[in-house]
Amino acid sequence: MSIQFQPLNEKKNFEKIVDLIKQKVFSGEFRPGDRLPAERDLADALKVSRLSVREAYRALELFGMLEIRRGNEGGAFIRAPSSASIIQSVSDLFRLQGITLEEWTEARLLLELDIGRLAMKRADKKDITRLERLIKEAHKKMDAGIPAHEEHIGFHLAFAELAHNPILFTAYNSMMDLLLSNLRALNITLEHSRKATLNHTRIVDALKQKNLEQLSAVIEEHVRQAGGRLMAIAKKSPLFRESTRRSKASQQK
Repeated sequence: MSIQFQPLNEKKNFEKIVDLIKQKVFSGEFRPGDRLPAERDLADALKVSRLSVREAYRALELFGMLEIRRGNEGGAFIRAPSSASIIQSVSDLFRLQGITLEEWTEARLLLELDIGRLAMKRADKKDITRLERLIKEAHKKMDAGIPAHEEHIGFHLAFAELAHNPILFTAYNSMMDLLLSNLRALNITLEHSRKATLNHTRIVDALKQKNLEQLSAVIEEHVRQAGGRLMAIAKKSPLFRESTRRSKASQQK
């Protein structure tokens, strides 16, 4: 490749190699599909160890920025941007921070109200038809006696897309990924699904009527009720006892 690298001349170079490659991707020097230098070649150019380059490549692969291919035509290739890796990273960060369901509900409500305001301005008939179809799919699953967790998450993600704001959508998608994990872990009942579907129908009705006040009221009621049901169930689950204890301690401060 014609792109030149300057020696780093430092012993601790793992993070610097990662930052260097990121900068070249963000600046457009590296584009999706470009092949990076072999580990040995980049190590020689930067005057660092081959191990440092290998660790940097592996980190970038985990981040979703690189694809490592094996074989004669293998190597490290720049990957096209994908929101999936970002969503997973943010979702993992939520988990590692050990947030409580109260904190999660508060953040979800703020995001969803902002999404609702934008969706009210930008949603068209095709978008509303899509939401109605997702509600029908949830009813079919519940009629079969199965909680419609995936369908409910799908509804909220489709609703978030109506804002046409990728930053809001990525943040919200990460929160929904965490919600789905909680729903599965807590063994949420069919009754929870039925109440959620009823509120989804009310959200669609408010969109049809172009009634922002009604939409905001439904969203707040829905999020708070859903959060309350989750917290009530979580208190009975050993998986979430530590989280609820931490929440009570923080409220007493």
